[in-house]
Amino acid sequence: MIVARKGRGRSALVVVSVLLAGVVGWAAVTFGGTWSRSDGEPMSVIVATWMRDNGMSPIVAQLEDIYYSYVDTAEVGGAPTISADLAAEDTAGLSDADLQDEVDAAPVNAPIELTEAQRAASVPLLLEPRDIRPTPTPTATALGLPTDLSRPHLTPPPPIVSPVDDPEPKEGEWQPVATRVDGIPAIYVTRVRADNVHTSYYASVMWIDTLLTRTMFIPGYEEPSGPNPYDGALPKDLWPDVLANVNGAFRLDDTRGGYYYDGTMVKPLVKGRASAVVYQDGTMTIGRWGRDLEMTPDVAVVRQNLDLIVDRGVSQVSDGADNVVWGATTDKENLAWRAALGQRKDGSLVYVGSPYLSAEMLADVLVGAGVRRAMVLDMNDWWTAGFYFRHKKNGDPVCRKLDPAISGDCNRFLVPYKRDSFQFLQRAESLTTPSSAATTDAPAILPSSVPQTASSTAP
Repeated sequence: MIVARKGRGRSALVVVSVLLAGVVGWAAVTFGGTWSRSDGEPMSVIVATWMRDNGMSPIVAQLEDIYYSYVDTAEVGGAPTISADLAAEDTAGLSDADLQDEVDAAPVNAPIELTEAQRAASVPLLLEPRDIRPTPTPTATALGLPTDLSRPHLTPPPPIVSPVDDPEPKEGEWQPVATRVDGIPAIYVTRVRADNVHTSYYASVMWIDTLLTRTMFIPGYEEPSGPNPYDGALPKDLWPDVLANVNGAFRLDDTRGGYYYDGTMVKPLVKGRASAVVYQDGTMTIGRWGRDLEMTPDVAVVRQNLDLIVDRGVSQVSDGADNVVWGATTDKENLAWRAALGQRKDGSLVYVGSPYLSAEMLADVLVGAGVRRAMVLDMNDWWTAGFYFRHKKNGDPVCRKLDPAISGDCNRFLVPYKRDSFQFLQRAESLTTPSSAATTDAPAILPSSVPQTASSTAP
């Protein structure tokens, strides 16, 4: 009997050893695959990605909550260690010759005085509350005005009011950065505290003139799957035109929404979800699918992610038990790297991407910038990344990080990359007529190239 028990014990040990060896071998092979596609990511990001790829997302969520609650915690009080004055960062490493395009530039935000008849002849693009579109000044030629007026463009928002009593110099003030478009700044940036408690951190905010820019969505070579015509990179012939680029949204499986790209319904769109829609003409609208936005023939891209975090100019972050609404992997109260893209009433876009933000703080900054509707993008260190660009005379882009603490290289969204990005390129000519992308009260018209399965999710 004793011999039999020992035999059974050895057999069980052999089975356990074989299983353990199999698990270790599987882990080594799958982790090696994740490592080979890491694109320079830090080890913590690689491990988290591997775990999510292999069905361990709930464990990752718990680990991240512990990390933000007890390890990477935000300081209370103190002064920022970076400057809110962006002039030195914007021009660093560039000669006067590289900045020559700004000399004798057309006056920024120069108003065009119109008569009542001229105003009546112009057609506004803004359709509130169903749609937010760029609202251009009519062209001088079309209105019979002098042709030496500034190119039509939008006016940057008023300064964001800092929540602290003694704001730093330039805090909350919009400052022109990046290469100019026909001498006019199309990108402005400001830094401002997100609350009056964690005062040593800025939220960095970027404003984008949608009359001077066009939006291009670049799918990553892994996410959000589906068509991938650019291998996750901005085509090099467009590098001289790029003014800014920012991270995309969550992994598609975590968005609770869908994704449409250039005639392919990669994942069915979900009514009610926050959506970033890019049209064939390069205009872009943020809104709620089925209420503000619908499928039309000129829709090029629909990227959905969670619910609107700002709607009608009001923060949608409540005090209820909705901790997973604004990030399936971290509690809404955790102070983490977070990003969002919002739209103002005039159609201009606002991006926020910074560390030590709760969902409430992120929404408050967007509201402070005058955003009417906003969609959460990606979150956590590495995945939150925004950049803007100056250019040398030969067209080579010179990158600036929106926040100096952003991980990785500045060229991340220029070269082949695994995750999607939004690219903002200078527009050859300003929009001066209503775009066919504007939504109407009529039923949605699906392009013939859209799979019929989309009809159940389109409004």
